[in-house]
Amino acid sequence: MSTQTSSRSSDSGGPLGRVLRAPARAQTYRNLLYLASMFPLGIVYFVLLTVGFSTGVPLLVVGVGLPILLVLLVVVVELATFERTLVGALLRVDVPPAAAETEGSRWVRTKRLVTDVRTWKAAAYLLSVFVFGNVTITLLSSLLATSASFVFAPLYYRDAPVTAHAFGPIPSGDLTLDLSFGWDNLLVGLTTTVRVGSWQIETLLGALLVAGLGCVLLLCSLQLFNVLAWLWGRYARVMLAPRRYWKVPDW
Repeated sequence: MSTQTSSRSSDSGGPLGRVLRAPARAQTYRNLLYLASMFPLGIVYFVLLTVGFSTGVPLLVVGVGLPILLVLLVVVVELATFERTLVGALLRVDVPPAAAETEGSRWVRTKRLVTDVRTWKAAAYLLSVFVFGNVTITLLSSLLATSASFVFAPLYYRDAPVTAHAFGPIPSGDLTLDLSFGWDNLLVGLTTTVRVGSWQIETLLGALLVAGLGCVLLLCSLQLFNVLAWLWGRYARVMLAPRRYWKVPDW
């Protein structure tokens, strides 16, 4: 079965056609939902893994850490199964599960769980959800909010300035840059100040031009999120295939 992802389709029209059709595709909004969910889920995964490993590893010397780490790895595999389901439902990416290995004694299966590289790939995937989730939530909040402020400029341009950096990481006001570089045996420094501000639209025509710019920015942003979702789906397909070494009733 071929992988069906959010940003690649057989539609005609090339890249420009995909950009223009992005707002009309239901898959675009499923992608946005998944990308937005990565931030809270990533925090949960990060806290769970960091607390689990930071607690279990030091306690290995007294034997208490071993069961803590084993339980943590079991939880990792179950969370990877949940992520596989979520990726399939929202990103429409088919991540085939690995065949379960339930033969052998419980001790043998536990050793397989610990030594199988796929278990650790699942743990790395959960940590990467936290990293990627922080990046995507920043892009979502910045690009979508900025696009919306531009699109609706004709409604409020008489009452407030249009600020391009209001929803981005660039601070308002004066931005000081300090540059240093070596020359011969000297260290030369350069300090400059850049004024980052906003502008006031005076006419309806200007507001409409800004709204048009906002529409273009919104279309490009939606397609960017589709591409990010497609890349993440390919990554998830590689990482999410941990084997299960137990049947739930056995535990």
